[in-house]
Amino acid sequence: MAITREPEALKPPVKKVSEKKLKEFINGGGSPTGKAKANIATSGTKSIKLIMTGEEMESIKQLRDKRPHRSRKITISVHDWVIEAIQEKIERERRKYSVQ
Repeated sequence: MAITREPEALKPPVKKVSEKKLKEFINGGGSPTGKAKANIATSGTKSIKLIMTGEEMESIKQLRDKRPHRSRKITISVHDWVIEAIQEKIERERRKYSVQ
């Protein structure tokens, strides 16, 4: 039994994609599935990236270290200090603009 190739007319055309476009597509990343998006929307916390200068970080550390401690020298973390500062700012803005 002889085996022959498929006629050229029946083959779908092959599209060539440039290497640049292929790399852009790969490096573009993707998005989570619909199920993952639903989980993110219902979670109680969100994450942000915070960028500050070294001087600002040192000021936070100095202020944090001046805070009185209870018995042992266990200080509040910088992260917790920043969260506390944000919460205080939110409360001030709510009072200022009468927002609930």
